[in-house]
Amino acid sequence: MNKCNIICVDLPETLCLSMVFIADLFPEAQILMPHEIGSNEFNHYDFVFLTPKQIDMIEDNSIDLAINTYSFQEMTHKQIEEYFQLIQRSCKNNSYFFTSNRVEKTPCGPEGCEKETSEPPVRFSEYPWNHGNEALIYEICRLMRLVQLDNVYIRLEKIKK
Repeated sequence: MNKCNIICVDLPETLCLSMVFIADLFPEAQILMPHEIGSNEFNHYDFVFLTPKQIDMIEDNSIDLAINTYSFQEMTHKQIEEYFQLIQRSCKNNSYFFTSNRVEKTPCGPEGCEKETSEPPVRFSEYPWNHGNEALIYEICRLMRLVQLDNVYIRLEKIKK
């Protein structure tokens, strides 16, 4: 059986919670934390935790499955584009990319959502999709439609290079 390596990229404020949870759930796992990284020799670890500033350490054509859930909707358009470039670069040919995010979200300004912002809404349909990839699933999530007000899209793509 092949060894599974999981790379988790998240904000430092969230990673600290993820690392504790994973260490408790998998006490025997080899875990590499962001402050311990000296190179991109991730194969020796079961879980590798990276901050957004460390994403360039992920090797080209090294990922079989990339997953993003409910974070693109929180990013700027430029940040979303950077992650799409990372996914296309780091995923192998015929690998998969799954994402689940709100159909649309209007960004909040620094003062909160009471004041309008000049940032345009973040729309799932306007993400910088790679048109060479094959969309296997692209639909409104039926479960989320039952449990929350805002619709959520899910999309599964096969990466084509």
